[in-house]
Amino acid sequence: MKTSKTVVFGYDELLLESLEFLSAIGSEVPVVVFPSSRQDARANNIREIVKEKGHTIIEQPPSARGTGFAQALNDIAPDAILVWSYPMILPKEVLEIPKRGAVNVHLGLLPEYRGVNGVRWALLNGEDQTGVTLHFMDAGIDSGNMIARASFPIAPEDDIRSLMQKSKIAGRRLLENSWAGIVSGNLRTMPQDESKAKYYSAKMTPSCEIDWSKSNVDIHNLIRASAAPFAGAYTSWNGGALLMKKSSPVDAIRDEKRPGTVEHLDSSGLTIATGKGDLLITEIELDGETIKPGAFSDLGIKPGIVLPSLQPDAEELQQ
Repeated sequence: MKTSKTVVFGYDELLLESLEFLSAIGSEVPVVVFPSSRQDARANNIREIVKEKGHTIIEQPPSARGTGFAQALNDIAPDAILVWSYPMILPKEVLEIPKRGAVNVHLGLLPEYRGVNGVRWALLNGEDQTGVTLHFMDAGIDSGNMIARASFPIAPEDDIRSLMQKSKIAGRRLLENSWAGIVSGNLRTMPQDESKAKYYSAKMTPSCEIDWSKSNVDIHNLIRASAAPFAGAYTSWNGGALLMKKSSPVDAIRDEKRPGTVEHLDSSGLTIATGKGDLLITEIELDGETIKPGAFSDLGIKPGIVLPSLQPDAEELQQ
């Protein structure tokens, strides 16, 4: 494979995957760019790992104009830019710097899932498959020509953690299969079908507080889409937050029950009535402690109580 000089943009574990891939093929990485918008513990830990690997780090400022950011990258004269999980928009003057273009490993199938974390949105939307798209970047948001896509099924037991692992494997495979064509310029691409394009943003993400009037499937999808590194789907309980960690929808023919009503509690878990069907909860968390079904009753949970929804009234808060 032809050697190349690549500038990498990222801030999380997928950045490390990018660096591992480029190291494996002998590509030079003169600099790694982190987003100035990410200064949390998780991103700072990745910064330390990247420094330990010997890479030079620069930060993309909130506004690149007039900061010398683009000029610093231009002075490096990279063959390509590789982006994988990055929250800031790359300005046009940066996208035009690399000879072979800027390439993005997008979490989601394009063009249907543009924007923020298409894999998570596919889970929230109840899709039966999701995937990763490798594409060239342009001035739009995830709108550049596609190089390749890889799809995989969303299994009943999947949550965002397992799907991210599948995405990492799929993204790495796309890079391995396409990078030689990218750096040589000998690559056929496919324009996106704008009629199928849909955008998702962080502002659109539903609250992680459970609304029991939703269907059991919708709540189940929220629970598994809100697993770590996200905060977790929760319901209010005794002045705190009771995280619902694992669940499964249950089809049930029953008398009409108020959504949020605890119907059963046994060794298999906690069965709760929803707006449509029941939901079996098999693992919860309270104050950082994971609790299994056998200990649910120790929290005071019992059949007949009604768990509060998004905006509980005084009656709902009485156990």
